[in-house]
Amino acid sequence: MKGVPCIKNLIEKHKLLPVLLAALLTAAVLAALVKLTGTIGPRLNCVTVAEQKGVYDLTGIGDLEGTIALLTPGTAYYPNTYLEPKNADTAVPESIHRYKELRADYLSQKFILRLPDNSDVYMLTFSLSGRHAMRVYVNGRLAGQAGRPGTTKEETEVWENNITCYGAAVNGKMEIILNSAQFYHAKRGASLAQLSLSKSGAVPDMFFYDRMKGILTVGVFLSAAAMLTALYLLLSPVRANLYFAMASVIMALRELLRSKAWIYFPIPGNLSFMLEYMSMVLLTIFLSLYLGQYAIGRFLQGVRYTAIIGSCVYGVCLLFGDSIFYTSVLKYYQLLLMLCIVPGIIRLFWNMRRPTKEQSVAIYGIGVFYIAAVYDILLYSGFLGDGLKLPISENAMVVFALTQAFSLFLMNSRVLGEAKETERKLAAEKEALEDLNRMKTEFLGNISHELKTPLTVMSGYAQTIRQLAQGPGKLDNEKVAHRMKLISSEAERLSLMVGQILDVTRMEEGRMSMELKPCYVDEIIHGAVETHYPMLNKNANRLEIQIERGLPAVNADSARISQVIVNLISNAVRFTANGLITISAKREDAHILICVTDTGSGINREQLPYIFERYYHRQKSGGGQDTGTGLGLYICRNIVEQHGGSIWLESEEGRGTSVFFTLPVL
Repeated sequence: MKGVPCIKNLIEKHKLLPVLLAALLTAAVLAALVKLTGTIGPRLNCVTVAEQKGVYDLTGIGDLEGTIALLTPGTAYYPNTYLEPKNADTAVPESIHRYKELRADYLSQKFILRLPDNSDVYMLTFSLSGRHAMRVYVNGRLAGQAGRPGTTKEETEVWENNITCYGAAVNGKMEIILNSAQFYHAKRGASLAQLSLSKSGAVPDMFFYDRMKGILTVGVFLSAAAMLTALYLLLSPVRANLYFAMASVIMALRELLRSKAWIYFPIPGNLSFMLEYMSMVLLTIFLSLYLGQYAIGRFLQGVRYTAIIGSCVYGVCLLFGDSIFYTSVLKYYQLLLMLCIVPGIIRLFWNMRRPTKEQSVAIYGIGVFYIAAVYDILLYSGFLGDGLKLPISENAMVVFALTQAFSLFLMNSRVLGEAKETERKLAAEKEALEDLNRMKTEFLGNISHELKTPLTVMSGYAQTIRQLAQGPGKLDNEKVAHRMKLISSEAERLSLMVGQILDVTRMEEGRMSMELKPCYVDEIIHGAVETHYPMLNKNANRLEIQIERGLPAVNADSARISQVIVNLISNAVRFTANGLITISAKREDAHILICVTDTGSGINREQLPYIFERYYHRQKSGGGQDTGTGLGLYICRNIVEQHGGSIWLESEEGRGTSVFFTLPVL
């Protein structure tokens, strides 16, 4: 049990390692499954029969009812010759041992079978390596043809790598002639075929499973392409979705061409040969574009663009060059891909040593596909021998497509989630901006009214004084002094409101500076009350000052702290009539606590959380006066916080309000 934590720690430290091991194991399993006879088709009893003295003797097989006889190529063949029943006995054969020495773009094979002397009909299937044009004669009659065999490339149309026809023995003997042609590949010409024989109706079509598998695989790729295209168009315009959708379409085309299913569609054989190579080019381009989301850094970007440019060049060779030319340079293109794939994937995996969940799924699929691609390139290049070539890329493509589609699904879910969260934040910000705009509109209306009120009062009293001065008789000094006092009070109120507007502008622009120096709170409070007494002495309120003796100095801007106190007293005066307003100061630990308390109308609970916000507009005061600009408490909070203190408010509707703020002692 002690080893379990060590394994967990290793996996946690190297998250990429188990993903790559799983990809390697998957590729190995795919290779093993493809090689196992019977796992990709119906399970049949197979018997291999070799030629003896020019004849394949099948009479010794006890039961041909449920058996497939595999007839290997004979000892002789006819290079660059089309055997026909009329010249079958006069043509001169070559030994099969010279097959590799003598390149033949077309050739013939002869199979002479000895069978039980009865009227049974047999199914004959010829399998070759690569696409061919084929023609079969059985007992002197044409039994089947695939494509169009000819003696030149222009006359020849290749088709599939197999052909099935039917025939019966005559007097216990069956003579078969196979013509095959392949002009399209630079490395090899026509191949030698293997013949599979079984009693007609005894076994199903040998390639039915391959065709159905091909159609189902094409359906998987097209479904993935449709889903990703819909995601791109309707939900998440992420280019990776579009690139992999196109890659899925190309994989569907490639699977259609590589499987036996393509013969059900009206695609000429020569065109299918070229499209098979072109699909590799297009697949490389779109997969390189798709993997661009993981290509971080100059090296990976360079590898990516090298693969794309090299594929485009080879694509031009396919479109405008002869098949002999583009098959001859295929090895250089494959080498380029190897030079891009191996270091590129190694660097990609190194960059994603600690992948996320969606990256782990993507890496697993990438690993399976590219391990299979390297395996197939080595297989077709001859590095793994000259035996039967059974590629695994087609099967790996299915794993790759499914994993990448799932990875993109996870990515799109994340992107959509982030988009929804961003949309929610934008909606909240929009609502906040709309509220702010509404509050600013209300503020402009309120401030216009607030500024107009003292101006109206000042204008009215000034006109009254003028009338008194112009009237007959002696000027009443007491009346003049009273009106001048009211004018001064309203001017002070007007100055306070204009100052608040200017202060908010400075704060929003970051220009509100503080000149901090040692000062005493008691001096600031008394100075503020004496200076602004005309404005504060309203609504028949009593003002009390309660300051603890011996308070230490504070490091503050005395003018700004005085502004805070005046704002708080002004608010208390507006909301209190025939009441008591108390200003107190005392020391609490390392701070001095200042409090302005009134016995006014108070504030309801719903308004308390927003009371220190700018442009906040409260209801009318108890005395019927307006609340001012709505900026006072917002300015107070900003000033106090810039001094390193805090400010808060306690209130109960109908029982008054207390506003507290602290300043750190020096």
